[in-house]
Amino acid sequence: MSIITTTNEKKRYSLVIADMEINIISDAKPEEVDKIVGILDRKMREINLKSRCCSKTEAALLCALDFCADRLSAADQIAELETRNQKYATVLSAFKEKLAILEATEADLRRENQLLRSLLGDGTANAIPETEVRVPPVTPTEFLAQVADAQMGEEVTSEPVQETIPIPMPTEQPKPKGRSRVGSMFDLLSFNEV
Repeated sequence: MSIITTTNEKKRYSLVIADMEINIISDAKPEEVDKIVGILDRKMREINLKSRCCSKTEAALLCALDFCADRLSAADQIAELETRNQKYATVLSAFKEKLAILEATEADLRRENQLLRSLLGDGTANAIPETEVRVPPVTPTEFLAQVADAQMGEEVTSEPVQETIPIPMPTEQPKPKGRSRVGSMFDLLSFNEV
């Protein structure tokens, strides 16, 4: 890769991809262009090794199809994660509201407790120590059950949950060993091989 000229933050690059020369103009940094060229060059050479009759143009088209498919898949995953994030944000705000209500109730109960202790008489209010209420820790399973209940609009309880709830986590599909994604994704796009 060589940089030919520079104009208004855009640079003209002379690239060699799979033994084909191409000139492009881009505002990307040379390191980024070099990285992209390396990925594309490797992918095209991999396709040419699998199908010797595949022209460089056909290999470039297969690479473009593969990268477009990856981009669409990533966009779908991002949309799903944004939807899930919005649901969790809604649940979190509901929990924050409930926490504020509980804290206000606790403050009212403490004031009432202080008033009742002061009414008990002379000095006995100071003699009886006020005990702090300790909330037992919540397990992840209990928390997820409460999140699910909150999403369904049910009352959140702090009782232990007996059943386990699967955590919805995005998983990557296992890649087949020994084959590229291009070969597995576009098997129907075959060319006449000798």
